[in-house]
Amino acid sequence: MSEQDLEDIQLGVEEDEEELITAQKVLEFLETSWRNELNAPEILPHQSDMLELMMGQVVHMEENMKDLDKNDFRYITHRMELERIRYVMASYLRCRLQKIETYTRHILNEEANYDTDNKRLSPEETKFAQELHDNTENYFNQVALQYMPNMQRSDAEQRIVRPNVMSHVFVKAKVSVPSVVVGVDDEEVDFAAGSQHIIPYQLIADLVQKNQAELI
Repeated sequence: MSEQDLEDIQLGVEEDEEELITAQKVLEFLETSWRNELNAPEILPHQSDMLELMMGQVVHMEENMKDLDKNDFRYITHRMELERIRYVMASYLRCRLQKIETYTRHILNEEANYDTDNKRLSPEETKFAQELHDNTENYFNQVALQYMPNMQRSDAEQRIVRPNVMSHVFVKAKVSVPSVVVGVDDEEVDFAAGSQHIIPYQLIADLVQKNQAELI
């Protein structure tokens, strides 16, 4: 889908100024976030604002397509592209929910340590994670722990499932990054823009966060 097919979106920025960003750029950003989320062992900061913008644009595009003949080639290609966009958004959200379901207690513990502006979960995801944790703990207590009082405290920490942040990932440098630590012996290498590497996720997690690298 070309930028001509996607209208400009206005985003509010500091001091009540406005910055124009094309819907094509929003889509590219979401696709990168989707790939990163799929390949990262931990949950990444949510992109709810961009997702909401893209969802609004999809609705707008669907309204414009109502005037097209369903046998028109433009209608067919635009419909296929809209289905692809929907798939990306749904897969992104599904991946995040799977991580929340798997690492619920760990994620909630981590969220408690983040500043308000640096939360990784959206408000809706936080509510879901908290309710999932509370319901799971209540059920576990009713069917098991109430009959094993000596294990209620000692077992709590052991039941926390954590992601393996030292698992290896494929990463592509988006810009040149000097002196990246790539081993336990503090070995350093320079990442050239466009270069690809296999490396433990934790060593390049900050590069992904800073948009200097992306997972592939």
